[in-house]
Amino acid sequence: MLHVLNGDATATALAATDVPGERLVWRDLAVEGPVVAAGAPPSAERTGYLAANFGIDAETYVRGIENQTARLATGRGHDEIVLWFEQDLFCAVTLWSLLDWLRRELPAAPLSLVYPALDDAMTGLGALPPDRLTALFAGRRPVNARARELGAHAWAAYASPDPLATAPLAARESPALPFVREAFRCHLGRFPSVRNGLNEVESATLTVLRRGSRRFGDLFREVTAHPLLRRHGMGDRQFAACLRRLMPLVSIAGATVLTAEIDLAPQGFEVVAGELDWLALHAIDVWLGGVHLRHGGPIWRWDADRDRLVAAA
Repeated sequence: MLHVLNGDATATALAATDVPGERLVWRDLAVEGPVVAAGAPPSAERTGYLAANFGIDAETYVRGIENQTARLATGRGHDEIVLWFEQDLFCAVTLWSLLDWLRRELPAAPLSLVYPALDDAMTGLGALPPDRLTALFAGRRPVNARARELGAHAWAAYASPDPLATAPLAARESPALPFVREAFRCHLGRFPSVRNGLNEVESATLTVLRRGSRRFGDLFREVTAHPLLRRHGMGDRQFAACLRRLMPLVSIAGATVLTAEIDLAPQGFEVVAGELDWLALHAIDVWLGGVHLRHGGPIWRWDADRDRLVAAA
């Protein structure tokens, strides 16, 4: 039995149980940067983007992807592959990419899924006690052909350069693979808004800072405590990159973002109030799945009131 885990914290927690099998921690920021299919060699464009925005060493990253893919390929020698992920955007995108790979490379491999829904009592698989993890393992669900197909379709829609490819999957939910619709709703909220050019994470960040400056850790916890944003599953490295992209709307006083005091700059007050448009103040350059939003190219915005993406004029 091979367990594919969503992070090192889950691996540490699972080690305290008597759940049998080998463990493979799947380490990849699949939700960030130019998309590459699971198992494929990372492109220079992807490694460059991750290095510039998240401080990831390109060579270490490429070696890690190669090694974990080789270990995943050994799944054909196991009687079961168990996927351990959470129902948040970060995990969902990774899960879709893995289901796409497994559907192509190991179509006959028996798959099962531990995929707990978020609730107020759950802070992540890695924070659960051994008895709870054991119970989740005992209640794991087989991944049937419909779930594999839906995962592959979700990955194709996420990786598409056409942002409207998400529409059919964002409009409905399926019991075969939970959290597809809600994950796409989180994803679409990362597009700049029609109101002020901020995405939902950026808007929530500036809204908190309107009430006063925050240390990085306090700001991160306050922003991600919001029920909608909690479903992003965003890590501190992602949030730090978000803050750096928000300069000069925010000021960062400290040697590093992770130890800094964050404050709202004058233009930040105007943007969060809807008096200025953030996209008029800076040249956007961000990847959202397969969509590259950049200055001089097509810019898609999220209209939350109408629950749809619109092309900017």
